[in-house]
Amino acid sequence: STRVILRQVTMSPTLHRTSRAPVAALCSLLLAIIVPSVHGEMPADREHADPVIAAAGDIACDPTHKFFNDGKGTSTDCRQQATSDLLYHIQGLTAVLTLGDNQYDQYDTGTLSGFLRAYEPSWGQLKHITHPTIGNHEGSGESYYQYFGSAAGDPAKGYYSYNLGSWHIIALNTNDRCRFVSCDAASPQLAWLRNDLETNATVCTLAYWHYPRYSSGYHGNQPHLSDLWEVLAEHGVDVVLTAHDHHYERFAPLNANGRSDPGKGIRSFIVGTGGKSLYKLGQLHEASEVRNNDTFGVLTLTLHPGSYEWSFVPEQGHSFTDKGTGTCH
Repeated sequence: STRVILRQVTMSPTLHRTSRAPVAALCSLLLAIIVPSVHGEMPADREHADPVIAAAGDIACDPTHKFFNDGKGTSTDCRQQATSDLLYHIQGLTAVLTLGDNQYDQYDTGTLSGFLRAYEPSWGQLKHITHPTIGNHEGSGESYYQYFGSAAGDPAKGYYSYNLGSWHIIALNTNDRCRFVSCDAASPQLAWLRNDLETNATVCTLAYWHYPRYSSGYHGNQPHLSDLWEVLAEHGVDVVLTAHDHHYERFAPLNANGRSDPGKGIRSFIVGTGGKSLYKLGQLHEASEVRNNDTFGVLTLTLHPGSYEWSFVPEQGHSFTDKGTGTCH
């Protein structure tokens, strides 16, 4: 296919490393025009279909990582190419949501060079439909904002919102446990969030960011996000997507206090399976319904008016999956 040819050009060993960036940028531009036609998904068709999103975090290895292997990685590390390949087979894909730690770096700064050499030839090929969030391995975010541009929102904030179909979508900034942009009850971010939720009172709402409020993973729960979670729960948000812990996990709907609430609680997913590596699990959370830490992949959601379907799509050669449906509040 045209996509494969362009990728081969971008990753060609005959290209000097410093010359790959402009070629990758050209490929992104061409793919934005060609890929919809190749897959029979013209914009006019998507206008009348329910949006389909794909999400994951903890994605691209530092290009100097010992297992980077010129972008191909190994069976256990640096699988960003394998997970990005899944995106091209998702029927009707409307948007890609990244859940932070898009690009790793040995100094935890997510350098622009790293973005161009690792993220760009993989997930970056769908940059034109990507709505990112920042993670702790991208430092203060200078290169992150430079790479994603206006798609990442105001660099002084890193949070923004938009609509997809009948759904309202909110991207929040929890970078480095909210050290760079505060997310406590009195913060400008939460004041903006309250106003955004009240101004965009749709039937269905989805929010996403990097750190999970609740997790059975290596890092566990993140209490510093309690104020943020409470605001979302009080305003009836339906779905939350996060990463940071390198595994997949689905939780039962939880209320503002983290207790089970099937009728009005938030259903959350951890999708730290974008390619970097996988972590061991920690203490099991009582609300955890499904979890897996041996499969890279992406989560897809089809956003219907008043409901949604989810499906975890595993990397090629793996069988784990998780599928289900939910109804909006």
